[in-house]
Amino acid sequence: MPCLPLDSPARAGGLQLVATLGPASFGRAADLAAAGATSFRVNASHLDLDGLSAAISSIRRTCPGAPVIVDLQGAKMRITLPAPRDVASGDVVTFSPGPGADVCVPHPELFIQARVGDTLSVDDGRVRFEVVGIGPLVMTARAVENGRLLPNKGLNVEQHPVRLDRLTDRDASAGRLAARASVPALAFSFMIDGTEAGWLRAVAPASVVIGKIERAEAVTRLGTIATRVDAIWICRGDLGAQLGADALARCVAAVDPSHLPVPVLMAGQVLEHLTSHPQPTRSEVCHLFDLVARGYAGIVLSDETAIGRDPVHAVSTAAGLLAAFRH
Repeated sequence: MPCLPLDSPARAGGLQLVATLGPASFGRAADLAAAGATSFRVNASHLDLDGLSAAISSIRRTCPGAPVIVDLQGAKMRITLPAPRDVASGDVVTFSPGPGADVCVPHPELFIQARVGDTLSVDDGRVRFEVVGIGPLVMTARAVENGRLLPNKGLNVEQHPVRLDRLTDRDASAGRLAARASVPALAFSFMIDGTEAGWLRAVAPASVVIGKIERAEAVTRLGTIATRVDAIWICRGDLGAQLGADALARCVAAVDPSHLPVPVLMAGQVLEHLTSHPQPTRSEVCHLFDLVARGYAGIVLSDETAIGRDPVHAVSTAAGLLAAFRH
């Protein structure tokens, strides 16, 4: 099935509809484009370089001309463990970037910047730990509640950001690969102040830079970030894990896309019900209408298309709503 041209009137009313590709949708770019997707997000955090190259090639082969966004891990840390692990409240777990720990976190900067008493939030806050001890490249933390640790899930420190002073080797390699493949856009996770945009432009000068707002610090610097990037995504998953639900709601309500100089998209559970159900909730539809009315340039579908039951239906539903609300 050929892709629709990017200026097709069948697309989401002129708004952007970014579809995340994953196990449920790799190889289906043409179908998603026909349903209304305007670009495709590939999450480099879940792929090695060969997998990233294969994903880009697959999109180009099945849907020539479709815009690709490579989403870099940025300052988002992820845990590594060989299999899911259950933890009970009070369990003490060791973290280290090297072998021998209960949980591997291949981010040395965490062990330099973390403090005793900090809260480690894993998997968007589904599992939380209190740091009780820190040594050279090792940390012990006590589980705050019962939960299950899953491989490759995100980790952050709730009380403060863990700063980078450069691109990680992984992101630099992914950025160079994207540049060689003429990928038009790179997204950077956990941006702090927009300085990171310069790092990306150094390895991929021709790519658009998208700043992902996932930290409380980034919210307070939104105006500055908007002058340094080409687009902004408000990402409610990790941002909500840091702020808490009530503060997240106030934060999102305070964002006014019409007063920012770059397009702003909403990401994170926008139409989450479509992941496993045929229709979004009424609440999600009302919220989507509000986003369009407030001037958002579009939305990013995540689980809805990456692991959802029917990614094509999710895109067509979202595109239909966007087109209706736009007019």
